[in-house]
Amino acid sequence: MKNIDWKSIFKSTANFICFALSLILLIYNISIVGFFYLLVTYGETQGTMIYSLISVAGILLVIIPLVFKLARFKFYYFALIGLHFFAAFLPIFMRNMSGVFDKVL
Repeated sequence: MKNIDWKSIFKSTANFICFALSLILLIYNISIVGFFYLLVTYGETQGTMIYSLISVAGILLVIIPLVFKLARFKFYYFALIGLHFFAAFLPIFMRNMSGVFDKVL
């Protein structure tokens, strides 16, 4: 009878769960539907804050496998971190661009 390597199974499961949850948060956050749902439900200031906090939670979920050395291919994790940073600053970028378009048009 073979011994089951529980440590390896736990590492791969934790790695998958963190990556999948972070990716789901990113897909929700980058979608325009998620952003406008938060704006309509909570108002502009609270909706923007919750939107940015979801990005921060996604970044923290990606950092967990990197800190505990669970990730084999680190490029995907760094790409997720970059996309979450982009998503966190998207409301600020949209607000600034609306100000620019108001001045131009």
